[in-house]
Amino acid sequence: MQPSFRERIAALRARTDDPDRLAILELLEEADERQQRSLANQAWLEDRLSRVENSVLFRFLRWLGSMGQAYIGRLGQILLRSPLSSVHALLRPASPAASSEYAQFLDAEQQQAGDASPWKHQPAISVLMAVCDPKLEWLQEAVQSVRQQTYDRWQLCICDDASRSRDVVSYLAECAESDSRILVTANAERKGISASLNKAAGLASGDYVAFLDHDDRLAPFALHAVAGALQQGPADVLYSDEDWMSSHGVRIKPNLKPDWSPDLLLSCMYMGHLLVVRREKAEQAGWFRPEYDGAQDYDLALRMTAGPATVRHIPKILYHWRRHEGSTAAHPGAKPHAHEAGKAALADALARRGAPAAVVDGPERHTYRVKRTVQSEPLVSIVVCSRNMKLFTRCSRALTKRTAYPWREVILVHHLARGSAAPPREAARVIPYSGPFNFALMNNLAVGAARGEVVVFLNDDVEPLQDDWLTALVAQVQRPEVGIVGAKLVYPRGNIQHAGMAVGIMDGAGHPGRGLHASSLWRWLDLTRNVSAVTGACMAIRRETFESLGGFDTTFPLNYNDVDLCLRVRQAGLEVIYEPAALLRHWEGQSRAAGTRMWEREQFHMRWRNWLSRPDPYYSPFFNPAVEAPALRHPSQMESR
Repeated sequence: MQPSFRERIAALRARTDDPDRLAILELLEEADERQQRSLANQAWLEDRLSRVENSVLFRFLRWLGSMGQAYIGRLGQILLRSPLSSVHALLRPASPAASSEYAQFLDAEQQQAGDASPWKHQPAISVLMAVCDPKLEWLQEAVQSVRQQTYDRWQLCICDDASRSRDVVSYLAECAESDSRILVTANAERKGISASLNKAAGLASGDYVAFLDHDDRLAPFALHAVAGALQQGPADVLYSDEDWMSSHGVRIKPNLKPDWSPDLLLSCMYMGHLLVVRREKAEQAGWFRPEYDGAQDYDLALRMTAGPATVRHIPKILYHWRRHEGSTAAHPGAKPHAHEAGKAALADALARRGAPAAVVDGPERHTYRVKRTVQSEPLVSIVVCSRNMKLFTRCSRALTKRTAYPWREVILVHHLARGSAAPPREAARVIPYSGPFNFALMNNLAVGAARGEVVVFLNDDVEPLQDDWLTALVAQVQRPEVGIVGAKLVYPRGNIQHAGMAVGIMDGAGHPGRGLHASSLWRWLDLTRNVSAVTGACMAIRRETFESLGGFDTTFPLNYNDVDLCLRVRQAGLEVIYEPAALLRHWEGQSRAAGTRMWEREQFHMRWRNWLSRPDPYYSPFFNPAVEAPALRHPSQMESR
C-alpha cells in the first residue's frame, strides 16, 4: 500500500532538523488539512442538500418559488430604478477578504487588558525562568514581555544555570539592578532545569507562580488574564492556550486546548504553556524533581492533580512558544530524553495512584497510551440491533475474528421488517422485535435480557480493526469514576468518523474531525481524553449504571439518544471517555437511512438548552460551531472573551 501524503510528510520531517524545511513541510501539511476539511464539509453539505431536496416541504417550496420568481425579478428592477436602489446593493453577498486563517483570527483577537481596580482579589504572581545560554535577543524579548505586562503585581525570578555567555550574565545583572521586581540568582556549575527552577522558586513571594522559558514570550495581557480567572475563586493549577512563533518572532499557529481533562493529561502534557500553579500547593508537592528533567512540568502537573485539585483553563492565547532548531516546538524528536522522562513520570504517577497499568508510546512523540489492566474479567454483552442480516453476519464474523477478549456474549435484536431474512447461526442470542425501528427501545430490551456486567452497544455496520478493542473499552469502563466509554471509528478509507462528540455544534451535537485523518488545530483526536459524549455506534457502559439512569430515552427513537444518555451520565457526576485504542471501521448509514428528525432535534434542544447555551468544555470556543472539521471562527463570528 502506498503511504499517504501525511505519512510521507511525517517521514520527511523525521529526517530533518532544519527549521526552514520544517516550516515548508508544515505549510504542505496545513494545505492538505485544508483540502481535507473542504472535502469533509462538501460531503456533509451534499448529504444535507440531498435530504432537503427529497423532503415534501422542499418540493412544495420549490413549486411556490417558481410561482414567485417572476415577481421577485420585477421587484429587483423596480428597486434599481427607485431611490431604494441602495437596498438592492445590500442584498448582494460581500466578497470575503483574502487572508490566512490564523492572520484573520489574530486580527479579531481581543487584547484589551481591562481594569483590575474593581477586583477585590489582586494576587501577586511570580514568574520563574531558568536561563542557560540562550540567544541574547531572545532572552531580552522574554524579559521584556514580563516587564510590559498590563498587570503590575508581578515579580520575575531568574536562575542562571552557569551560562558561559558574558553578554547573558551581564544582561541579567542589569535587569536586577534596574528593576526591583526582577530577582536573579545563579548556579556556580550547571545543575539542570529542575534544580534551576527550584532555586528560582526560592526567590518567589507571589501567591501564584508562572513559568516562562528563556526564549519565549508572554502576551502583554497574560498575567492580567490569570488574575482575572482567579476572580472566580482560588485554583491550584491554571493553564492557557498558546501559539507557536517562528525564530524571528512571527506568530504562526495556535495550540488550542480543552478545559480540565484528567485523562488527556494521562496521554500528554496538554496543559503546556502558560502554566500557573498555586505556590503553597507546589511547595507541598515538592516542586520539581531533577530525575524528570525535560518533562519536569509534566511531572509537577501530574503530582499536583493526583488528589483533589481545582484546575482552571483560560481560553486565551497568553503564551508564544518559539520554534527553532533544537526545540520540541519545531521538531518533537529534538529531545528524545524529554519523551522518556515524560513516560517515566506518567508511570510513576499511575503507580502512586494504585492504577494497574502499563505506559506505552502514543501516536506521536511526547504522547502516551495508558494500557489499563482489566479487573475480575467481567462478562460483556455486545448488543447489535439489525434488520439487515447480511450486515449483521459481516459484523458477527468480524467480532469472532478480531476480538481477543473471551468473556462475551452477542445479543441480536432482530428487527422483523418486511423482507428481513432469518438470523444466521452466528447470533448467540436473538430477541425478535416487530415494531417501528426505535434504536433506544430495542437496546433497552436487549439490556433487560443481558447477562453481562458490561454492555457494549454496537451498530451492525461496525467491525473491529484491532484485536484488543474490547479489552481497551472494558478496562476503561471498569473505573468507578467513568460512566461511558466510546471508541474511535473510521470510514473505509481510514478517515475519522468518530473521535468523541462535542455538544453545542452542528444540530446540537457533532463529531469534531469527522472526515479528516488528523487536525493540526485540534491535536487531541487520537488521544484518550474526556469528552461530552460519544456515539452509540460503539459505546460501553456498566449495566448497573445504564439501569440506574433508566436506559436510553425511547422518545429519541433515531437521533440524540446516545448524546442524551451521555449527558445524563455526566449530570450524575461520571465521566465520558473517548478511547482511540479501541479502533473499529464504520460503514455509516448502511444499517438505516441517515437523517435528523426535526421534532427529535427540538426535544433535545429543549431538554439540554442550559448545556447547549455554553461552550463545550472539551472543545475550543474558538472553533466554528457550524462545521465538524475544526476551523477557526471568522473574525465576524468572534465574541469577546
